[in-house]
Amino acid sequence: MSQVLLLQGEKNRLKRVHPLTGYFVRVTWSDDVTEIKDLGPLLLNHRAFSKVRSDSDLFDTVQVGDQGRRLVWDDGASLNISAIEKLPRTSMDASEFKSIMADLHLNSDALGRLLGLSRRAITGYRGGVPIPNAVVLAMRYVAQRWDA
Repeated sequence: MSQVLLLQGEKNRLKRVHPLTGYFVRVTWSDDVTEIKDLGPLLLNHRAFSKVRSDSDLFDTVQVGDQGRRLVWDDGASLNISAIEKLPRTSMDASEFKSIMADLHLNSDALGRLLGLSRRAITGYRGGVPIPNAVVLAMRYVAQRWDA
């Protein structure tokens, strides 16, 4: 199910949501930026989402509600966009990984030392091996803080 809500001149509003598997959704914001968000940390942390967690058909009923300010499900459960915005991006492909390395001027040995990983692991991520969430979060943190 995909829900479209057109908002013009609005910032920080949801425009569209599409459910994926495993508590993931593809959201499109009012500025047309699209992201994959893992709602798992929010859904697993609150008892109010027990039905949404246990019933994939119910999870798939997710829609944009409250004029783009919430995600809502058919059972009445809802998430505010402020919580959704705070969720970190936990996916990264090899090209983004290499781009961050280049921006930081770090080779595989240096990045491996910084993250506590082997050169071989770094080379694998550069080559397309799936990057674990913890490594993605660490890369984003280092990239954010490097020039701070």
